[in-house]
Amino acid sequence: MIRKSIVLLSIALGIITLWSCGSEAGTEQQSVEDNQEAVVEEVQVETEDTEEADFIIPSALQIHTIFKSSGLKYIDGITNAPDNTSKYLSKFEKLLNFGVYSADMFYCVLNDQTQLSTQYLKSIRTLSDETGMSGIFNSAPILERFEANIGNKDSVISIMLEFQEKTDVLIAENNEEHTAMVIFTGAWLEGMYIGLDAARNSDNEMLRERLIEQMTILPNLIKGLDIQPNKNDQTKDLQAKIVALSDYFGSIEGLKGEDEYSYDVSVLETSHFQEFYKQVSAMRNEITKSKV
Repeated sequence: MIRKSIVLLSIALGIITLWSCGSEAGTEQQSVEDNQEAVVEEVQVETEDTEEADFIIPSALQIHTIFKSSGLKYIDGITNAPDNTSKYLSKFEKLLNFGVYSADMFYCVLNDQTQLSTQYLKSIRTLSDETGMSGIFNSAPILERFEANIGNKDSVISIMLEFQEKTDVLIAENNEEHTAMVIFTGAWLEGMYIGLDAARNSDNEMLRERLIEQMTILPNLIKGLDIQPNKNDQTKDLQAKIVALSDYFGSIEGLKGEDEYSYDVSVLETSHFQEFYKQVSAMRNEITKSKV
């Protein structure tokens, strides 16, 4: 039996400081940089595959800092409603929306929506209790510290880094790496949904380039869903839709460059981003059970 590696990347050193580049003032950048650390956990998952492969999983916070530094603006009402937690019945749905809410929380934190951020953290705590991940909040008063530091972005972001690290550590300690893939899939879809909503009717080339870079994660999402120990119809359906998105992305003539991570974004038309948005939003709305 081959063992497949998954790298849980909480935050890459220096990436978190990018968010201030997209804001009007960068005065917070240095203090945030002083408070953050690189947290990388490499863990092993047993699979039936015949080849060994690595999964690189950036955090939802990392994705949103990259998008914000590219000019992504805050849009009121675009995120999943915090009180939707009761809609999610299966563990798979709850884990996906754990990821969705994580992405929404970081999006709000980086855009100074602190009260809404607190609501999302409470929603995440509800889902963590229902999926056997309550240790994230039981080991330290994260929510209480978050609420006490509202208004101090540096402190709030530091607490969010700690939240991400505790999530990764709990997953690694309990050998639940397949769980990390489900959570990240939800977070990725939510982040891309928000980014593509802006890019489909915008000529912001920097944002579009960052979105295309995130598309390179699609093969890992597909593999991550493939390693789930108890795949059901929900898992297979979502995986099939991500495969369809990956196939469409790969079919665009002239987009693929000379190496694995090289792309010529200039060949993309607005219609391509509209199609990306159409497919991503359909998956996201089904996951969150949001009205279309």
